[in-house]
Amino acid sequence: MKIVDIQCFPLRTDLSRAIGFSQWYYHAKNNFVLKVVCDDGTVGWGECYGPNLAIAASVEHHFQPLLIGKDPLQNEVLWNFMWCAYCDFNRYGIFMAAISGIDIALWDIKGKALNTPVRVLLGGSSEPLPCYATGMYYRDDKPEAEMLAELLDEAATYVDAGYTFLKVKVGKNLEFDKELIAQFRKRFPESKIAADSNHAYNYKEAISIGKVLEANDYCWFEEPLSPENYADMARLRKVLSVPIAAGECEQTRYGFERFASARSLDIFQPDIAYCGGITEFQKINALASAAHADVVPHCWGLKINQAAAASAISMVPENPGRFERRQVFLEVDQTEHPIRDTIFSTAHDVIDGKLHFNDLPGLGVIIDESAMEPFVIDPKVKD
Repeated sequence: MKIVDIQCFPLRTDLSRAIGFSQWYYHAKNNFVLKVVCDDGTVGWGECYGPNLAIAASVEHHFQPLLIGKDPLQNEVLWNFMWCAYCDFNRYGIFMAAISGIDIALWDIKGKALNTPVRVLLGGSSEPLPCYATGMYYRDDKPEAEMLAELLDEAATYVDAGYTFLKVKVGKNLEFDKELIAQFRKRFPESKIAADSNHAYNYKEAISIGKVLEANDYCWFEEPLSPENYADMARLRKVLSVPIAAGECEQTRYGFERFASARSLDIFQPDIAYCGGITEFQKINALASAAHADVVPHCWGLKINQAAAASAISMVPENPGRFERRQVFLEVDQTEHPIRDTIFSTAHDVIDGKLHFNDLPGLGVIIDESAMEPFVIDPKVKD
C-alpha cells in the first residue's frame, strides 16, 4: 500500500448572522479538509484547524511531495519524517496544522485497511460519549441586555435537546461577563457550565472573573490568559478553586510540556486537528497523565475532527480514577455551519446530548464530495 496523492479542499461558507467572542466576530466559516489517496483505492480524510488557504499551500507544496510513495500505515514513521523535514524553521503553526490533518487521514486509512474503527485501534471504548454544547456566541445587532436574554434562550434549546453541560463565552467586558455568569447559573441550576474567555483577560481581571465562576459553581475557566502566559496561569491556578483549562492554541508534546512544567493547567485541551494529529495526541495524553492533569480535547470544526476527538476521548485515562468514573465530555459546536451540516453522508450520531459511535472502519465518517463542491474555494480568486 502506497500513497499516490493528497488532495486539498479549502472550504468557506457565509453565515446568515455574525457570531462573536472576545477577540472578533465571524461573518463566515472557513475550514480545511484533505484526502490521502492510496494505490489500492483506499482513501483517508483529515481535517486541519487554522487558516485554510495557508494550510493548503503547505500541504500541496511541501508535504505532498514528501509523502508520495510512502506506506500510509507507518503513521509514527511518517509523523517523524514530516517533523524532521521542517524542524529547523517550522516546528509550530501552519505546518503543524498540516501535519495534524495528514496524520488524522493516515489513521482513517489504517482503520479501513484493518477493517477496524480508529477508537478500537487506540484501545478505546464504544460506549456513548456525553457531550457539551458550545454556543452562546455574542451578537452585534442588539444591546447587551437583549443579547443576554437571547443567549439564555438559546442555551435552553440545548438543554431541551438533552445536553447536561453548556459552555458559554466570556471576555466581552467585566460587568457584562459577571452578569452573564450569574444569569446562566440562575437559569440552569442543574446544568454543568464552563466559561471560555479566549484569552481575554490580564491576571487581575482573571482573578476577579474566576471568583465569580467559583461562586456560581462553574466546571472550568477556559483560556483565562494569553496562551504564552504559562507563569500567570500557574499563579491563577493556585489562587482559584475553579479548574484552569487551555491548550487549543498549543501544539505538540513539547508545547504542552511547558504547561506541565509550569503546573499551569488542571485540564489540557489539545485540538487534534492542530496539535499534531492523533499520533501526537497520544503523547500529549501521556504527558497530561504524568502531570496529573485531565484531558478534554478542543473540537470546533467539522465531523472529521469530531470523530478524531471522540475516538481519543474513548480511551483517555482518569486522573487519578475511581470506581464511579468521572465523565469526559465531547465538545459539540452548536453554531450555524452549512458545511458541517451538508457534506457528510455518514457520521456518528449525537442524540439526547450523547455521541453514539457507528461501527464503520476508520474514523466512521463519509464525505459526499458532490455536496462539498459548492463550498470549495479557489485560492486564485480573491474575496
